Amino acid sequence: MKQQKENSNTDQTKKTPIKRYAFAQKEGDDFSCVKLLSGKYEEVIFKYDKVAFEPKPLDTGEVPLRFTYDIMLNPKNVDVLSTDFKNYIGDILVEIVEQQLKEGKVNFGE
Repeated sequence: MKQQKENSNTDQTKKTPIKRYAFAQKEGDDFSCVKLLSGKYEEVIFKYDKVAFEPKPLDTGEVPLRFTYDIMLNPKNVDVLSTDFKNYIGDILVEIVEQQLKEGKVNFGE
């Protein structure tokens, strides 16, 4: 009997990235929220409130992004005040801003 030397690339071995969030908007609202779709914060719905870049970059050249947020729904009563949660939604915010810049949907300084 011959042994297979490598795993074949089948549908079972391909991994698709897990979508972490989706945009949600309640009828009548003039703003969109973010619904978390996976992980320990799954089902939390929140909206970013004030979003701004710090005026002065860090010594590393990075420009910190500051934001506030409002929790709209927290059905599992997870800790949404923790540093871990703030970092998690901060990473999502960076993804959103980068995507909008890439698509030309947001401009700074105008």
